Amino acid sequence: MNKPAAPSSSNAAPWPALAWNHPAHAWVSVPIRLVVGVTFLIAAWPKLMDPEGFAWSIAMYQMMTPKYVHLLAVILPMVELVTSITFIAGFRVRGSAVVMCGMLVMFISALTYAFIHELEMTSCGCFTPAGAKALSEHRETVGTGLLWRDVWMLFACGYVWLFDTGRWGVDGWLRSRKRSPKDA
Repeated sequence: MNKPAAPSSSNAAPWPALAWNHPAHAWVSVPIRLVVGVTFLIAAWPKLMDPEGFAWSIAMYQMMTPKYVHLLAVILPMVELVTSITFIAGFRVRGSAVVMCGMLVMFISALTYAFIHELEMTSCGCFTPAGAKALSEHRETVGTGLLWRDVWMLFACGYVWLFDTGRWGVDGWLRSRKRSPKDA
């Protein structure tokens, strides 16, 4: 009564593998890399120019001791700058996406903490120390908008992390040079 199974083609990949490795992912991830990378680049520059003002913005969250606030105010903008450049260029794009996801989780956690504890803040510290309106005054417009922007960027970086192989960037160029025969 048991019927033998129909022979399957050993060359055909299952549909999840075809969807996961679809070439459209490379095209979709390039605009994501540009938008998120430029956003991080724009955010990093003023912090690099005014680490004291950025340290003040971090201190307003009341989550760290002053010793660590100053350390974070110096290190975080450098990490944002390097990561945004490599993310845009497509160099070690998945590693850059992981670092950006980590920073975005930190930013989302800090903003959520500020909302829950109703902290009176003059700036979120996202772009410039005075760049954002007070979260307490504009909780429904600016505050949640900042949170949703970071959540969107987290999902976008997650997409790049999962699907972008760096085909359209420095990683792809390096792979193509590795495969091409060397000129003697």
